[in-house]
Amino acid sequence: MVLPMIRFLNRSLVHRMTALILLGAGLVMLMVLGFSYFSQRNKILSSAMQQSDTLTQSAVFQIEMPLGRTEAVVQQTAIFLEKKEYACAESTELIRRTLERNQDIFGMAITFSEKYIGQSDFKMLYGWRGTEGIQVLDREPENIDYQQDWFYLPYYLQRPVWTEPYHDSDANTLMVTYSFPIVRSGEVIAVVTCDLSLKWLHKLLDTLPLGKGGMSILFSQRGTYISHPIRAYEMTETVFSMAESQADPEMSASLYQLGLDALGGQPGFQTFKHPIDNQTSFIHYRPVPATGWVLGLIQPQKQVLASLVRLNEISALIGIAGLALLLIPALGIAWSVTRPLQKLSVAANQLSSGNFDISLPVIHSRDEVARLTDAFEKMRCELRRYIADLTATTAAKERIAGELSAAREIQMSIVPKLFPPFPNSPDIDLYAILIPAREVGGDLYDFMMLDDEHLYLAIGDVSGKGVPASLLMAVGKTLLKSTMQSVRDPARALTQVNNELSEDNETCMFITMFCAILNVKTGALIYSNAGHNPPFLTRVSGKIERLDEPPGAALGAFQDVKYHNQSILMHTSDLLVLYTDGVTEAMNPSHEMFDETGLLEHIRLEGHLSAKLFLESLGRTVNSHASGAEQSDDITALAVRCRSVTAMSESTSQYTSSAGRKPDSILSIRNLLEEMSRVTNWIEEQGATLDLPQSLLMNLNLALEEWIVNVISYAHPDKSEHTIELRVWRNSNEIRLEIEDDGQTFDPTAMADVDTTLPIEHRKIGGLGIHFIRKTMDRFTYRREKGHNIVSIAKNITGNSDNTGS
Repeated sequence: MVLPMIRFLNRSLVHRMTALILLGAGLVMLMVLGFSYFSQRNKILSSAMQQSDTLTQSAVFQIEMPLGRTEAVVQQTAIFLEKKEYACAESTELIRRTLERNQDIFGMAITFSEKYIGQSDFKMLYGWRGTEGIQVLDREPENIDYQQDWFYLPYYLQRPVWTEPYHDSDANTLMVTYSFPIVRSGEVIAVVTCDLSLKWLHKLLDTLPLGKGGMSILFSQRGTYISHPIRAYEMTETVFSMAESQADPEMSASLYQLGLDALGGQPGFQTFKHPIDNQTSFIHYRPVPATGWVLGLIQPQKQVLASLVRLNEISALIGIAGLALLLIPALGIAWSVTRPLQKLSVAANQLSSGNFDISLPVIHSRDEVARLTDAFEKMRCELRRYIADLTATTAAKERIAGELSAAREIQMSIVPKLFPPFPNSPDIDLYAILIPAREVGGDLYDFMMLDDEHLYLAIGDVSGKGVPASLLMAVGKTLLKSTMQSVRDPARALTQVNNELSEDNETCMFITMFCAILNVKTGALIYSNAGHNPPFLTRVSGKIERLDEPPGAALGAFQDVKYHNQSILMHTSDLLVLYTDGVTEAMNPSHEMFDETGLLEHIRLEGHLSAKLFLESLGRTVNSHASGAEQSDDITALAVRCRSVTAMSESTSQYTSSAGRKPDSILSIRNLLEEMSRVTNWIEEQGATLDLPQSLLMNLNLALEEWIVNVISYAHPDKSEHTIELRVWRNSNEIRLEIEDDGQTFDPTAMADVDTTLPIEHRKIGGLGIHFIRKTMDRFTYRREKGHNIVSIAKNITGNSDNTGS
């Protein structure tokens, strides 16, 4: 089919136009023929149905006539016998006269029931037409079979019946018997019967005007064939046995259903496949009311529609002749259109070779070809000007391409790309990739050691692509890095950077950012999220955790957004995976995304590899999923793990609790308010390391802030630099902190509690911070040792189980 179509399209325009004109005319002719065929077909079928119905009614009426005469004869005889006693001589004469007057009746009988045999001088009189004329015989009781249908049915039903047709061996013909019971006082005393020969039936059906291929069938109320075109089927086959003998299940079911419908007692018309010649045929059937038989007249569809087929053949020949005559004007029209186009084609070839000075042919008409020539003339002038402009534009693009290449090199130099990044810290396994979607992109990643223990990590995605995104990326990366070095708090750093970026942000661009501080010795990870994809943390056990706490707004979108820190504890060899949406939204040609499902599957399979091998494998997996589709977004990812994590610093060995156990962690700070950010980070780290509930961390933070700010502000009047030390212990159900300073003596537990029931204007100034500590902590104690103040606060962990930080 495809090859002939290609050959047709490669033909000349003359051939195609001529072919299309003839094809259109041919389609119109086919539509007319089709409409004529189907409309005439319906009329012919309707007429055939009416004729068949009329013929069926006439045939049934002719069958009913001898049957009706037989019924009348039997009924008159039975009425006559009901009125007097039965004598053999009178009954014999009655039978003889009846047979003489009704030549179509073969035999007649009067039979007493077994109960009333003794009430007359005969038992059963049977008369018939023999070779020697009409004979009447009185049979003995032992020769009477009362179980046969001709006696059994009218006796027990107490109404006249027609028996099933049967073959009489004595007469060598097909017979049917009509039986009429004589009833007295509700009991049948005798049965009068007449045997009717059916020889006339075949003659009647054979003379029906059914046309060539038409046939008739007659079957009894049990479906047995009484008359059939194949005589061997008569009285040996039923319509249902014929259905069962068919090899084709569809034909078998159709024939079986036809039998059921025909024996339903209503006339009907059906289309079916005839089992004799396998041709589609029409059958019109009608019941014979007297006997319950069904007469069916069958006509092949081919015969019914023969005249219509012949008419269509003649119409088709006339149409073909018309198409042949149409060929001449079609060729003329095609040549008149294509000659100017051939000239225009030669000129167009010259234009395609770059000869824009060639003259186009002159067309004197004002038709479509003339307008096409005018369009080519305009195109020739436009192409001449376009080539000149293109030369200048190409040179400008080459300059821009060089500048973009330089911008890409600058962008890539902004992010760290020396790996391994910390040769002196082999326990830190860190690697990152950045694949921009265009020459320059808007994704970023960053990391650095804030000190010997704390590693700063960040990954972000700028809205948009290209040079504007890369510029905002550079600004955001630089701002965040410098801010983190000073505040060392992810949430505070994001808050400050957001305020800087959102001020006078006329472009409405923004950055999604995830940043964190990882204690490489304890594994404590403090992080904050500004609308970025949540990272995944895969444990050594294979469990994958999604750091999906509700993120804050993207950087630069709104002023004064407050971000919050979250914390979690990384164990030895746990792998933290940061990524941008370019990884999960990478699409293949079918527009199916790689999605988080693909990333999680890759982490499950390759999470045991080193950070470098893991990310290189991830890049190959994403590229394989894309299957050559154009990259739609920057692909950036960062992976980090600590190969060795210790739960407690060695510096805690010189301190013990009241139970003799060393502190879990110690922090030393200077008496400067700027050091409060270190306290907050330290508490967050301890929350992750010691698995503390988030609500408990919040109360500890507030209590520490109240007390340490008080120490910084009032404990050292000389205003010189001093050290404040914090120590923490966790028992099974308690967290305890000690704050030690060398300031002037002050016992907070000795202060009177604030009376919060008084109006604000009547309360004493101060004391609310200590009041807060007393209310939120379970224990609050003080002691003075070796010239140092030591304040101890403790809180039970039970009842603070809403652990949102782990």
